[in-house]
Amino acid sequence: MRLFFAVKVSDAIKIDIGNAMKSFPLRNPPWRWIPPENMHLTIKFLGEVDEKILLDLKAVAADAASRAKPCRVSYGPFGGFPNLSRPRVIFFEATEGTRELASIAHLLEDGVEPLGIERERRPFTAHLTLARIKEPLPRGMVEKLGSVPPLPSSATQDVDCFLLMQSRLAPSGAKYEEVGSFPLG
Repeated sequence: MRLFFAVKVSDAIKIDIGNAMKSFPLRNPPWRWIPPENMHLTIKFLGEVDEKILLDLKAVAADAASRAKPCRVSYGPFGGFPNLSRPRVIFFEATEGTRELASIAHLLEDGVEPLGIERERRPFTAHLTLARIKEPLPRGMVEKLGSVPPLPSSATQDVDCFLLMQSRLAPSGAKYEEVGSFPLG
């Protein structure tokens, strides 16, 4: 099973993203956008895991959720990994609630490591992925990415749970299915 822990994006945030994309500076970019129904904020990517540890993963998640508090998450600046000069991923970054989300990510890292799941080596950055870019972009295209405005200050959502999601890869794109929900606090 290909699994990850995530926060579901509210419908209001999806509308904000849709409105922002109407003025996106590139038409017909050389990538496929993440469909709105798949938008999420990844807390911890697990990758391929044996179904035998699913109950253990749920126990780790329930414990982490019980030790975390609900929070408000705000989204703002447009960005890219590793950066906007050479983006492999483009996203809107979270600006509020990041400490709380990072705390949950840390609890999950600590809990899943004994199950044989590798720790993430990169620092946690709370973000909403918009697209993954497979090939380097031409310079003119990269320059236009720098002009993407942030989401409006109203782009906030309350987070009171996180999910364990299964990702099924297909030529048409990934299909996500909820495997578990874990209320915070």
